[in-house]
Amino acid sequence: MNPLVRNRRRSTPAGYAERECFLVGYAMPFCQHCFVLCHEPQDPDHPQIDLSVMSFFMSEAHAISETLTGNPQSFLIIHSGGNVRKRQNLHMHVFVIRRRWHKAWLYMLLAAIHTTSAMRRGLLGLIGRRSVAG
Repeated sequence: MNPLVRNRRRSTPAGYAERECFLVGYAMPFCQHCFVLCHEPQDPDHPQIDLSVMSFFMSEAHAISETLTGNPQSFLIIHSGGNVRKRQNLHMHVFVIRRRWHKAWLYMLLAAIHTTSAMRRGLLGLIGRRSVAG
């Protein structure tokens, strides 16, 4: 678990269960309203990208933003394609922000988190290779 992530909570608000979705909310330093909207279909043949779920997620991003700020346009989303994300299920990150500096801060925070993670995986890979070879 990332030490910067605080107050992590999982819920299934109205409209989520019938789409096999759930919502994870959490906070990070100076970014109090972070969410991951997740789709976890039970059918293994379900398409990886379900456009109706993507549309639902976009609607939810607007609704979450409006609830928290009074403005449905105060958010930033991140959605990664299947080849560059950690989990194969469809999910969208939503960060409710109020100011442009929040956006800059968020990008710096995410860069630090992902750089640290990549370096850690790389170092562990090197250590693992040495122990196998030696």
